[in-house]
Amino acid sequence: METKEQLYRHKFVLHNGKQMPALGFGTSLSDNRKTREAVKTAVEVGFRHLDAAERYRNEADVGAALKDLFAAGTVRRDDLFITTKLWNNNHRPERVRPALQASLHRLGLDAVDLYLVHTPFAFRPGDDQDPRDAHGAVIYDTAVTLPQTWAAMESLVDEGLTAAIGLSDIDAEGTRRILDTSRIKPAVIEVESHPYHP
Repeated sequence: METKEQLYRHKFVLHNGKQMPALGFGTSLSDNRKTREAVKTAVEVGFRHLDAAERYRNEADVGAALKDLFAAGTVRRDDLFITTKLWNNNHRPERVRPALQASLHRLGLDAVDLYLVHTPFAFRPGDDQDPRDAHGAVIYDTAVTLPQTWAAMESLVDEGLTAAIGLSDIDAEGTRRILDTSRIKPAVIEVESHPYHP
């Protein structure tokens, strides 16, 4: 059985050579007012991987916590592996880079270690993260494909805005489609798994 310290130190080597801590702190909280303190506490007790997302609507609070931690000398930027995610309303290629730049601005960073496509389907582009029609049904964007979004994600690696890219909440068929068409392969496939969703 591993000790807590061994768990915090366990890492996976990605195909780009970077090491991702196996144990990460997810910043999706039930009360976003607690984000700043929760992130600071997580890092203080040993977490070195922070998993954020535009969709969580608290990247600015994660960024404030990072600023506090860096200023206090608790950690340096190089000590942390930071992930964030592209939300569904930004899948069109022309929206991908601005979406990451907005996330970086909120996080107070020049680049992230990993940028994920949060889900494999696109919503109507725009500022509304949850676009609905008059009947409450989600409005999807059928004018963009996941491979098109992925090509825009690849350009973010080329520009140095993220060290790696990946996918989240995707099935095997969708993953295969990206593997077959991509120039840069997904470094990570994030899959939801817990007792309520085995």
